[in-house]
Amino acid sequence: MVWWPSVNSLDVWTVAMILVAAGIYLNALVATGAVLFRLAFPRLPDHDRRRVACMGIFAAWAGVILILFQWPLEAGYLGGGNIAAATNPMLLGIVFDGASGVRLILAVTGLLLVQAIQLNNLALSKTANSVSLVGVLLVMLAFVQVGHTVNTPRLILAGLLIVHLMAAAFWVASLWPLFHLVGRGHNQDNTAHILTRFGKIAISGVGLLVLAGVTLATLLTGGLTPLLTTAYGQFLIGKLLIVAVLLLFAAANKWRLVPAFESGDATAPGRLQRSIALEMVLVAVILLITAVLTRVSSPNG
Repeated sequence: MVWWPSVNSLDVWTVAMILVAAGIYLNALVATGAVLFRLAFPRLPDHDRRRVACMGIFAAWAGVILILFQWPLEAGYLGGGNIAAATNPMLLGIVFDGASGVRLILAVTGLLLVQAIQLNNLALSKTANSVSLVGVLLVMLAFVQVGHTVNTPRLILAGLLIVHLMAAAFWVASLWPLFHLVGRGHNQDNTAHILTRFGKIAISGVGLLVLAGVTLATLLTGGLTPLLTTAYGQFLIGKLLIVAVLLLFAAANKWRLVPAFESGDATAPGRLQRSIALEMVLVAVILLITAVLTRVSSPNG
């Protein structure tokens, strides 16, 4: 197991950076995905629209805080992993003047802008939509400023990652509102309509997610051998396996549980909620593995 030495040798500072990175991924995806969810379902009931708004705003501010916290963490990493280095003005300046600084500016600006649509609770105006979508784009661009997608061919790698992230953001941000929609006190007809529409959108989204992810992985690793013989490849295989399980849950929801819900099966709401809850757990694991991928391994081994 090539991946084990990479994990076994982690120090506390690197673990902190991994956890913060995973938190940034989660909150950035939820904040941007909440915009996409609102645009996909403009006729949500008022209480569900408010729930999505609160989720998006909370995730955006949590993401901003974690991104700002990541700045001194990276400075501290450059200085050997200690508090003195994390507060050193010179090291902070080095981090800010590089690609990490560009990422910080893009991500924070984007997360502030995505809240425009969430604050507009009464109607979806064109201005709020446009401002929020600009924010989504800025957050996506922030993700391609550092990491393995800066390699050649950069435009192709960056484009694939943005498509992958957009599809993932919609899916991840949909889980929490859908979990509540199918709970007690739901309007069955309206909820069934939303679930059906979500299933139709998700088919295209999952296709883009998988296609972009597989193509990106192939370009980064250069073939099958690196996937099997490098820590990066083995982490990536683990991530793909968990994604496959996640897709199985999604397929079960679409083809079995949603039809049961529409037919009035009394057990369907509870089964759907349990399935969605498991999807949330799997998403958290996937994002944690993604953070490890970007911190302790690289495609070239």
